[in-house]
Amino acid sequence: MTPSRRKIHALIALAGVLLAAGCAPTRPPVDELDAASRALGAARAADAPTWAPAEYRSAGQRFDQAQAAEASKDYDAALQLANESQVDSELAAAKARLGKVRQEVERLREENAHLDRDLTSHAQPEDQP
Repeated sequence: MTPSRRKIHALIALAGVLLAAGCAPTRPPVDELDAASRALGAARAADAPTWAPAEYRSAGQRFDQAQAAEASKDYDAALQLANESQVDSELAAAKARLGKVRQEVERLREENAHLDRDLTSHAQPEDQP
C-alpha cells in the first residue's frame, strides 16, 4: 500500500468514526431534569400556584412532558422541555414574589392612609365651650 492510500484509508476510517459518533444517541438530560424539578419546587414554595397559576401549571406540564420524553428516549425533546419547565418555574416564582410585594405595598398604603386620617383629625383644634 502506498503512503497516499494509507492516508485515504485513514481519512475514510476517521470519517466513519465521526459519522458513527454523530448518530449516537444524545445522553439523558438528568441534570436538566433535576434543575427543572428544583425550580418547580421553588415556585411551589413561593406560592406560585396562588400568585401565578398559569405559569406554574405550564411549568408542571412541561416537566411532565420532559419526563415522558426521557422515558421514551427522546432526549433532545426532554432536554428542551426540561429547560422550558425551568424557565416557566422561575417566571412563576418571580410573579409570586411580585404579587406578595404588591399586596404588602397596598397594605402599607392603607395603613398610611389610616394614620394620615388619625393625624389630621387630631391636628384640628377642638371646639371648646
